Amino acid sequence: MANIIDYEKCIGCNLCYERCPESVYDLDDAGRVYVRREEECWLCGSCQMDCPADALKVKFDLNVAPLFFFKEPQ
Repeated sequence: MANIIDYEKCIGCNLCYERCPESVYDLDDAGRVYVRREEECWLCGSCQMDCPADALKVKFDLNVAPLFFFKEPQ
């Protein structure tokens, strides 16, 4: 699994840093977000869903499923 930040798209809002339930992200000295504790990621995808610039992607290993599954409305 990999949390990938596209710094060309990132607008520096830090929503991923603020909303991550496991504090996977941290800020460097310049205030730019980076992945600090990838192994703590729950694979919830909140960072990817909340990013207004579509600058974050959570990529899953083939043998790992996301923690939360969302049912389609019927």
